[in-house]
Amino acid sequence: MKSFAKGDVLFERKLASPGRGRVALFSTATEDPNPIHVDDAFAAKAGFPNVLQQGPMTTAQFALLLGEIAGEPALKSLDVTFTAPVYPQDELILRAEVTEVGTTIRCALSASKPDGAQTAKGIAELGVD
Repeated sequence: MKSFAKGDVLFERKLASPGRGRVALFSTATEDPNPIHVDDAFAAKAGFPNVLQQGPMTTAQFALLLGEIAGEPALKSLDVTFTAPVYPQDELILRAEVTEVGTTIRCALSASKPDGAQTAKGIAELGVD
């Protein structure tokens, strides 16, 4: 793993919208029974304009990108909080910035829509070689 310093941006990557098909497949693959991810009528009753993308889809993308940068064994912890709904048609911008370097490398994570609306925030810790 390469050396990192406080303030380094590990990645800032724009992800294409997953579309309804991928959201439905993710629900099946994760055995997520919540109809808010696949049923428009249910989502409307809950006050949303259409189905919602699962939060764990965003978390999985963070894990994938961190693994690409630091190597999969280096990822020690990943904690993501969801702050706004994401719809299947939404593109997201995922960002990771180093906030602390010590016995581990701590990173601040953020996910936002192209208009700047934050949808998730979190912290990741990477092991140091």
